[in-house]
Amino acid sequence: MERNEKHDIARLAELAHVGAIQAASAFAQLVGQPITAVAPIVSDAGPSSGVGDPQATGVFFELEGCLDAIVGIVFPGRASETLVRQIVGIESGELDSTIVESALMEVGNILASHVASAIADHLGERLLPSIPSLSAANAENELEAFIERVVGECAPRIESGLANKDGGLCGYLVLAPTR
Repeated sequence: MERNEKHDIARLAELAHVGAIQAASAFAQLVGQPITAVAPIVSDAGPSSGVGDPQATGVFFELEGCLDAIVGIVFPGRASETLVRQIVGIESGELDSTIVESALMEVGNILASHVASAIADHLGERLLPSIPSLSAANAENELEAFIERVVGECAPRIESGLANKDGGLCGYLVLAPTR
């Protein structure tokens, strides 16, 4: 990797972290407990957080404006169910799929909007998320396929974890530049 590419990736990691901190704050407000953003990890071989969880859910966006990128917000299976139950106030019993999808889309919209807003504010520019795409299962694999389709197989990815103290409510953001 050339020096400029390393600098660009470091700058993208910084922007991803700025976005993750803002998303963690919004996530904390949604669930009523502290959520921490973990420092980003840079990879060019796919996400590092356990690709293959068949119960993982996710919401994916394309960012347009001062940064052309894909943002994926992924929740591991158990965390996804915990999140949905907390958001909709249903503690037990079966969750209707439309309720699950609606809750995940709304949380994804809120978090992606905070990521875009934080990056745009940091750069003093404009940045908007696209209409979301929901993955109700196998989200890690779906996100990988989306990134590969739009950017290419070896596209860099910057991943930032989000979690509460006990890890019961967690997820991660993946930022993949498209240019």
